[in-house]
Amino acid sequence: MSGRFSRRQVLKGGLLASAGLAAGSSLAGCGGDDDGVVFASYGGAYQEAQTKAWVEPFMEANPGIRVVQDSPTDYAKLEAMARIGNIMWDLVDTGADYGLGPTTDNLVKLDCSRVPCSELQPKRLVTTGYRVPVITYSNVIGYRTDKFGGRKPSTYEDFFDLKRFPGPRSIASIASNGSTFEVALLADGVRPRDLYPIDVDRALKKLDTIKSSLVYWETGEQSAQLVADGQAVMGTSWNGRVYDYAKEDAPVDIMWSQHFLTADYLVIPKNAKNVEAATRLCAYMVAADNSARISEYITYGPTNINALDKVNDKIRPFLATTHLKTALSLDDEWWAANLTSVEQKFQTWRSA
Repeated sequence: MSGRFSRRQVLKGGLLASAGLAAGSSLAGCGGDDDGVVFASYGGAYQEAQTKAWVEPFMEANPGIRVVQDSPTDYAKLEAMARIGNIMWDLVDTGADYGLGPTTDNLVKLDCSRVPCSELQPKRLVTTGYRVPVITYSNVIGYRTDKFGGRKPSTYEDFFDLKRFPGPRSIASIASNGSTFEVALLADGVRPRDLYPIDVDRALKKLDTIKSSLVYWETGEQSAQLVADGQAVMGTSWNGRVYDYAKEDAPVDIMWSQHFLTADYLVIPKNAKNVEAATRLCAYMVAADNSARISEYITYGPTNINALDKVNDKIRPFLATTHLKTALSLDDEWWAANLTSVEQKFQTWRSA
């Protein structure tokens, strides 16, 4: 979709990605630009789950606030809105690489007297005052349970051990997905506390040892599919993606040792038209009573530490929050500052 759109068009549902996401979007006859709060997220099954878990219950609890939705989150669009002074989104779900460094210049500082910031695992999930984590998931190793004679990979060294665990491995085609560099360094003996700053050359040298056995995934779906279909015997993925195949009885499981816990975050753009309602929706989504509700609809865990015992029992074993004792944290700020240079080196290495 091209061209400039007004906030009123968004509120009338003109930019909604699909009818399935148009919760509260029947806004014909809106009286003005402040009639609704616009929530932007990533679309698909994830945003549908957010709608059921949070958006619809929020509107029932707050009948004076109508929420409409847009997707997908697009950083370039968000920056363009700030540049031209036409802010169409009030609350935005972003990845872990946003709300850091210079991007905070275009964001509202969140009111932690209303949003329970201290309950959202700030020591594990990087908050800056301008973002709060909304869902948790992990970068993990997914593996075949039928390929190693009953043995299970339990360390990152096993990912690089082609003798005990023979077969192709899958990793992401870009540097920022799947914790490829962290996995390589841990397998090479680097202690978790010494991972950052990442020694890129050392990581690539370690990856050289299995380069001929690597296949690459382009999407989250493909990350688990390559393993489930047997094109790889193990690979980097996300816990929810592996679960999607495990629940269909595919012979796959997750290695939870030293998984990398990460999150999506909520931000409010500076000069958003409805900061008040956006703050209320944000606080509702991450509140202890509501945070875990997302796991009823999709394999993501809560961020509120007081909601961990409220998750869906059926998928509890597959949630990152069930395995916090073995979790490591990504350094989002390091990646935000170094991604471009690391990506260049990685793509050069891949093509060599």
